[in-house]
Amino acid sequence: MLGKLLKQRYQIVEVLKAGGFSQTYLAKDILQPNCPKCIVKQLLPTGNNSFESVKKSLLREVEALKTLGDYDGVPRLLAFGENQEFYLVQELIEGYSLSTEIYPGCCWSESRVMQLLCEVLEILAIVHSYGLIHRDIKPSNLIRQNGTHKLVLIDFGAAKQTWRQVVTDKEKTYTNFAVGIGATIAIGTPGYMPAEQERGIPKPSSDIYALGMMAIQALTGLSPTQLLEDSETGEVLWQQHVEVTPALAKILNKMVCFYFKDRYQSATDTLHALQSLVNLPTSAGQEISAPVVANLLLPRNPKFKIKPKLSVISSAIASLLTLTVGGYYLRPSPFPILRAERPLAAAKPNVALVHTLKSHTNVVWGAISSFDNQTIISSSGDKTIKVWNLLTGKLLRTLKGSEQVLAVAISPGDRTLVSGSYNASQAIDIWNLSTGIRRNFQSDSHHVWSVAISPDGQSFASSNGDGSIDVWNMRDRKLRYRLLGHLDTVWSVAISPNGQMLASASSDKTIKLWDSRNRELLHTITGHSDRVRTVAFSPDGQILASGSWDKSIKVWNLKTKTLLRSLWGHSGYVNSIAISPNGQILASGSDDKTIKLWNLPTGELLHTLKQHSGNVNSVSFNPDGNLLISSSGDKTIKVWRLNF
Repeated sequence: MLGKLLKQRYQIVEVLKAGGFSQTYLAKDILQPNCPKCIVKQLLPTGNNSFESVKKSLLREVEALKTLGDYDGVPRLLAFGENQEFYLVQELIEGYSLSTEIYPGCCWSESRVMQLLCEVLEILAIVHSYGLIHRDIKPSNLIRQNGTHKLVLIDFGAAKQTWRQVVTDKEKTYTNFAVGIGATIAIGTPGYMPAEQERGIPKPSSDIYALGMMAIQALTGLSPTQLLEDSETGEVLWQQHVEVTPALAKILNKMVCFYFKDRYQSATDTLHALQSLVNLPTSAGQEISAPVVANLLLPRNPKFKIKPKLSVISSAIASLLTLTVGGYYLRPSPFPILRAERPLAAAKPNVALVHTLKSHTNVVWGAISSFDNQTIISSSGDKTIKVWNLLTGKLLRTLKGSEQVLAVAISPGDRTLVSGSYNASQAIDIWNLSTGIRRNFQSDSHHVWSVAISPDGQSFASSNGDGSIDVWNMRDRKLRYRLLGHLDTVWSVAISPNGQMLASASSDKTIKLWDSRNRELLHTITGHSDRVRTVAFSPDGQILASGSWDKSIKVWNLKTKTLLRSLWGHSGYVNSIAISPNGQILASGSDDKTIKLWNLPTGELLHTLKQHSGNVNSVSFNPDGNLLISSSGDKTIKVWRLNF
């Protein structure tokens, strides 16, 4: 299939997913300027009757998607067809899924949840008005576009009806059942799927239920499968986990009512209910502004007017047009769908090397992404800092220092860069990235191994070879205070997401936690048997990870100050660790020349990347979490794409 042309236009360039009944490819449109990329989903039906049934249903839905084609809340359908090799060509949506924003332990504010509800309800109002029911509303099926940051709803059910996956009473799945033989189609994801959908008779309010569960997940930080249900009424029990204003709780409870007739019957009804919350204070003392709801009640394109009546299309139609595999069940009617007793582990990403950046003439000590995802900044033993285009890998600028540049950090807003150097009379420099102008800090430390900028951009910390940590005022370049307590070199400093805690790692085999407001030592963590080289906070600030020259990575609970687990696998010193923005993946770089990717919640080793030919000195994620950046003693920077 690779290299094949569909419609003499769409050339297949890469296999994305392969399954027994479908294949998903990345393609390019060779007739368009710059050959834009697109997605091809090929259906592989098992028989002529099955194929014709799927094809007839698919064609009806294709007509609906053609109507939605100019609406930017869903992917555009570009082409379809070609005899028995039935396929779809859809627009590639570049961005990241909402599952990188909604994850266990992360609790959203009410105003942010309101914004999410309104944006998704606007999309559902359009989709429902054309008789379509999505049936799999969940974070991973909502893509936040790069650049615009608008949400796009994906996965309209493409190959799912052709899957013969049956869940039995023993929780085993089989794939040899034919559609329509003693089975009811129950498409959806447990936790987001209401009772009527499990019985194979979804309603438009089934999508509203799923969105309500997603909002509750964002508020509580709990997966829907972790929430209990009332044994008598079937209602979801969630309010004991979070403080929320009664008005918003009332709306969410109505969205997730057990009986579909008790829910809001349309997306527009739900939007109007949300509008009633305008200017009501939230539990956090915030205020929801009128434009958030009022603007979203209007279609962005006047062509798309919400029809007053919704019709439910057959489950055969709505089960088509998806680009993912899994999370769908076809079951014999006597057996219920069983909900998971614990949240599923983080998905294992596919990893691809995107760029190898070569220009440094000595070891590359560090490499990070800018907050806007546009550039990479690298620091090297060749006494330079280099700025690269993240998308193309092109070298944009070289900044020349006076000595080896060991560490770099970039401020929020991407305007200011702080660097630390080795064996320099003035080991800290601050750079204006727009002009390239460098200014020195009057530091008495000659070896600065690590720098970390506070979340508000007002101060930064530097770790020193003499065992001290300095905290500086970014604006006037003056020392605010110095933290003393380590007995040897401090290799790494990290600042918590809320800016209130600082962690330091030292050759004295300890990690120290400091109160950055009161300038006090909070706790000393011991457990490593050799120097601790690197530390990193999780995005929610609840977890600290550390890497050591004892070749281990340790994961600590910051609330209890206890060890959660140790990760073993590297055969050399662990030099650097990083935690992904969604808190699910931990990356580690080692003297063994490898990068390892771990499932942070479970400790499972997911991948080992071996393309560097020298020590891996640093690893870091871009803000979207879909790229990993590594630097090495082999004088290169590598950029890796993570596809979940």
